[in-house]
Amino acid sequence: MSVVDRSAQDVEVPFDQLPSFELECMYDDWDDPSEVTIFSTDEADSLYTAWLTVDRDHAVSLSDVC
Repeated sequence: MSVVDRSAQDVEVPFDQLPSFELECMYDDWDDPSEVTIFSTDEADSLYTAWLTVDRDHAVSLSDVC
């Protein structure tokens, strides 16, 4: 988990505003997926490799999160 340094944030941005991310997803099998992998497409992220893979049986719809 990361910590946000409030002194480094722009004072024009409210603290309760959610960040936005440029993300893509890929499936292990397009016809019958068992895993989905989410990764960043931002050019700044090209210096390192980062992704999140979730097993289909453990994934939760975003509409169910709130």
